[in-house]
Amino acid sequence: MKKVLGVVLICATAAAAFAFGNRDQGMVTADKVLVLKAPKFYPAVDVHTHIDGTPEAFDLAVKSMDAAGVAASFNLSGGSGERLDKALELAAKYPGRFVTFCGVGGRGDDWKAADIGERFAKSLEESHKKGAAGFGETVKWALSRRIDWDDPRLEPMWAKLEELKMPINWHVSDPSRYWRPEGPLNTLESNGYGKDAPLKQALLFQQERVLEKHPNLIVIAAHANYLTDEIPYLVYRFEKYPNYNIDIAAACDEFGRLPEEFVDLATKYADRMFYGTDAGYSARKVGQYGGLESTIQDFKAFQVAHFLFLGTDQRMIPIPFNGNYGRHLVSWENGFTRYANDGVALPDEVLKKIYYENAERLFGIKVRDWKPAGEFSYEIKPVAPEPRPRTGSTDSRM
Repeated sequence: MKKVLGVVLICATAAAAFAFGNRDQGMVTADKVLVLKAPKFYPAVDVHTHIDGTPEAFDLAVKSMDAAGVAASFNLSGGSGERLDKALELAAKYPGRFVTFCGVGGRGDDWKAADIGERFAKSLEESHKKGAAGFGETVKWALSRRIDWDDPRLEPMWAKLEELKMPINWHVSDPSRYWRPEGPLNTLESNGYGKDAPLKQALLFQQERVLEKHPNLIVIAAHANYLTDEIPYLVYRFEKYPNYNIDIAAACDEFGRLPEEFVDLATKYADRMFYGTDAGYSARKVGQYGGLESTIQDFKAFQVAHFLFLGTDQRMIPIPFNGNYGRHLVSWENGFTRYANDGVALPDEVLKKIYYENAERLFGIKVRDWKPAGEFSYEIKPVAPEPRPRTGSTDSRM
């Protein structure tokens, strides 16, 4: 009986330790990233960020970019209509620092409309005239069962993107582990997909049917299409579709599990890869990460974790997104795994293309001569978080 009770207690303890469901995983923070081998400076262009349409969010973005040595960021949350107008207005206050993508605003019954493709095509043309440089991030339309990517109703949209030569940042699927049961070594940052969800491969095949039908469509596959565990399939796509590119946002983590294959991929297809992080800038983050200065240092650490992985051979670099996979399991926190990767030290000519040359070529921007103002280093200086206001206080100063 005692032995049985002991087993029950151990199982209960394990269940508590791996309390699946805490989804606030966020980015790695400044106290976790140690720079032992400073990476070489490049004027990095982050082609995958999300910036709220407020002055405070853009201020946070610029200060964080300056601290980390990021020359420009692509805002993939530009939206459409008045929201896009606001995003473009805020970006214009910082010349040369932002490139704005647009959305199409589909919601509710829009997805059922017979003319949805015509509506989206019209929206894209209007946004393009306003100054939107691309379309996206288009996120998981088919996976969320809004509409299949190869639905004939979307044909006018794909044709319009070809006509405008307007790149799409295209998020089709998620990491393969989301289709596997959650467990101590497979902790997920958001809910996984059950048996009724579309299969990942079916979603990728939908995308391929669009690529075959629209060879002039310029694609930046968000998160490397989460083919981080299927690098030969990425090679196949690079070879078959000349206008198929990837960003590596939220993908460096899992690429680090296969460093030799990733180096081969990046070396051979450097012209088709874009630096990106999926950084999300909002005023809310300042409260979440303990004040403005603390948040800026955390965003710097987040970027530098990428730079260390790509450009140095430093060992045991914390992965940028807490909860994601990496090569070395180092701990569990709040029931979630924490991983680290070893740097892959990509060659200089490869890093230049990934960091900024490809973005300059495709979008006509110029950043190669950009440098941070004043003294700059990749050293990270954690800032003590500001105390949070006490809840329920009647003090008007709080």
